[in-house]
Amino acid sequence: MGKPTTKAWFATTAFALAGLVSLLFFAMVSRYLLPHSIFYYVLVLNTFFSIRFFSDILEPSPRQTAVDTILVVLYIVLAYSLGNAFAFSLAATCLFLVATAKYVIELDSNPHVSVLKRKISLDLLGAALCASALGGTLMGYPLESAWTLAAVFALANVYLLFIRPMYRL
Repeated sequence: MGKPTTKAWFATTAFALAGLVSLLFFAMVSRYLLPHSIFYYVLVLNTFFSIRFFSDILEPSPRQTAVDTILVVLYIVLAYSLGNAFAFSLAATCLFLVATAKYVIELDSNPHVSVLKRKISLDLLGAALCASALGGTLMGYPLESAWTLAAVFALANVYLLFIRPMYRL
């Protein structure tokens, strides 16, 4: 699976199917299910562009394979936590923190440092957004936190994918 577009389609199809299977058979039916689903599928869309772009500029390595494996596990955990306010926010926060680490470990060996730093900054913002949703959930505002997470993330992705594209050199 050497072509970036092929990798991107494979991964996003697998993640989309994991979300669909979760929605149909495992997801906790709750008032958080819709905002979680919106967030999850916007994340899957973003992942397509991310994999397609970074597959071209990141060299395969055992470190990257290890981090990618953790990210796949976290994606599955996120899919299967749809509808659970605490677990979903926690899994999303962890996913963004591990994604940040994926690009940090490339800083010393990749010539595209400015692109990596931008991706790191955006992933840290994603982690902060998810952590704030987790905090809001713990403070007793799980529905408000879930909808804020979905809305802010969706709007940010419209901006970062279509208005000021983040996946370009």
